[in-house]
Amino acid sequence: MKKFLHHIIFFINSFIILSLFSSLISPFINPNLFWPISFFGLFFPIIISLSIILTVFWYFYNRKYIWINIIFLFVSIPFLSRYIAYNNDNFFEKNGIKVMSYNVRLFNKWGWIEEDNIKQESINFINNQDLDIICIQEYYNPNNDLELNFKYSHIGIQKRKEDWHMAIYSKYPQINKKTVNIDGARMNNSCIYSDIVVNDDTIRVYNIHLASNFFQKKDLDYIISAEKEKVKSGVLGIGKKLKYSFERRGREVSQIKDHIKNSPYPIIICGDFNDTPVSYAYQQLGYNMKDAFIESGKGIGASFIKIPTLRIDYIFLDKKFRSYNFTTHGQKFSDHRAISCSIILD
Repeated sequence: MKKFLHHIIFFINSFIILSLFSSLISPFINPNLFWPISFFGLFFPIIISLSIILTVFWYFYNRKYIWINIIFLFVSIPFLSRYIAYNNDNFFEKNGIKVMSYNVRLFNKWGWIEEDNIKQESINFINNQDLDIICIQEYYNPNNDLELNFKYSHIGIQKRKEDWHMAIYSKYPQINKKTVNIDGARMNNSCIYSDIVVNDDTIRVYNIHLASNFFQKKDLDYIISAEKEKVKSGVLGIGKKLKYSFERRGREVSQIKDHIKNSPYPIIICGDFNDTPVSYAYQQLGYNMKDAFIESGKGIGASFIKIPTLRIDYIFLDKKFRSYNFTTHGQKFSDHRAISCSIILD
């Protein structure tokens, strides 16, 4: 019996190691070439947690099997660091600029949050942050009545939702403001950019909102249902939506990246990627850039409120810049938390 149990655990361990390997290569494979690999990247935190547990098991019961686990855990460290930041030093730099990225969810247009004045509270929150630049996703201002404390703005118009926009506000002049055309973009997915003159320097700021996973409450309800057919339907439904979203984000990222690489100025990327730190979207947009959370954040930086451990909102910096005081804000005026950091323009 003991030998049989040992074989079962060995089989499970082999499966977990193979899954971890798939997770590690998933950010480098376009989902449009092989979409199933993206699922392994999505579940990286669970997979590596199981691998750690099995490594501890082998340490106590059979150390000859432990080395392959240790090797893969060691290789996983750079990816794990995308989920947990350990920075302790926070300081003030008078020459820095403060940047925020925030998906405001249409300022609660449809009353998802059952509180009054969410829109005004969101505006007050933004104004109180003493920001130099803010990138807003799911921006909604049909009456042009938002009183944000910025002198300059770029409001990008969406293709299929006239009232759903992207916005870049700044205290510095925006000398060039455009939209990056994304073939097949739908609803509120878009990319805009502004060339902003900060003192004697010009920087290009991208505001990006990639394709959503389009989950609905009924999808989760079906999965936790006691009825077998509903569970099956829920799992298949979520699987199809994830496949569709993985592939769409892959196409969006390819087009945005082609535009970014031709920028004549140093770059800051802000946005809601709707994808995890171990994903093709993150890897491509973050290539040769610095993740402000990794450089100056603390903890897990979870930005999606409905899933407390999920980070899908990002600020990437040109390597010429340095960030400090990265913050994931606690206010719950949207289904996303605002993220911000200060940036030194070296």
